[in-house]
Amino acid sequence: MRTATTVATLFLAGIAGCAAPERPELDYLPPSGQPAAHRSAFVRQQPWLVWGNILDHLQQQGARVVDIDEAAGDLVVIYSGDPEPYVDCGWIVSREEDELERVPAARSDASFLRRRDGEVVPVERDLRLDARMDVHVLPSGEDAIVRTDSTYVLMKTIRAAEAEQPLHAETISFATGQSDAFSAGTTCQPTGELERLVFEALPTVSLAGS
Repeated sequence: MRTATTVATLFLAGIAGCAAPERPELDYLPPSGQPAAHRSAFVRQQPWLVWGNILDHLQQQGARVVDIDEAAGDLVVIYSGDPEPYVDCGWIVSREEDELERVPAARSDASFLRRRDGEVVPVERDLRLDARMDVHVLPSGEDAIVRTDSTYVLMKTIRAAEAEQPLHAETISFATGQSDAFSAGTTCQPTGELERLVFEALPTVSLAGS
């Protein structure tokens, strides 16, 4: 018995010949929460000091800072790689006989069974994230206001073993506070972990806002 939270159920049993082996059944569960919203913070420190502390912290955390404008109080951070730390795409649930396996849909590499040329073969799904976060430190008298604005681009590629060309390739994008879905129904949204790299550099007495 499936629950009401299952919004998409794909029955992957063979459809082109009863003699072919059956594939496991896949269920998809979308993200349970809302996309991470825009954040801002009021800091009772001079803007140049806040900006420098953020830059130092980002560099210590290994973030890739590609654009530095101290006069304007701006920073640009980019990320390319595994989506799972920064994006929530829900869960892929595999059911085969009595076994149940749940895999994060934002995982960079995943394997599934699929019918191709009359046979059931494994296919590989690759998911890659390219993200950009703009950091702004704005003056407010002698204090500072910190804001972030991020854009996420997810690229999905599905390949069969030994195939030169991908079976399917697709790209979606969304900003902070938003979500988007691939054509198969997988919905993805930011977790807020990318922005947290900035706000964890601020004093604990900072006043946070949205």
